[in-house]
Amino acid sequence: MKIRNGSIAVWAVLALVVLASVGAVAAAQTGSQENIEVGTEDTGDIGILVVRELGTMYTDGDADTARVITNGRITIPAGYNTFKAKYYHSNDEPLDGQGAIYRLTVYDTRSMAHTNQTKVDYATSGTIEVSFDSQGTGEGYYELWCETHDWFDTEKASDIGTDYLDYI
Repeated sequence: MKIRNGSIAVWAVLALVVLASVGAVAAAQTGSQENIEVGTEDTGDIGILVVRELGTMYTDGDADTARVITNGRITIPAGYNTFKAKYYHSNDEPLDGQGAIYRLTVYDTRSMAHTNQTKVDYATSGTIEVSFDSQGTGEGYYELWCETHDWFDTEKASDIGTDYLDYI
């Protein structure tokens, strides 16, 4: 019986040592994660520098209207950035034949187009975005375009807005 009690005591002590070790490792990992400061160390990896809102696009399925409002000339750091535009489509029931298309095109300093487009067939809102590296400093521009259309994708109304981007 003494050997059995001794074995149980050894296993209990061993279990406590393992649990204490696991707890110490977890505490050390948590402590190290809390001390990380994002963006303070230059690692050579640029990452996404800025997320910039370029404007808003509005369409109305019943009124057959389209409107673009840009945020004007934008100055942004050169490098990898994300560009966004909001869109709003109103007065359109699902499967009623109306719809809208929204397009965001941003040009880098080498005049290369980076485009994203979305098509909707009911009243909704959302965000459209593109991300890319500007390929250095200089001037580029952006374009927001939207249209509303009918069953046969016949354009009922459209609008376009453009403005400049200064990559510094």
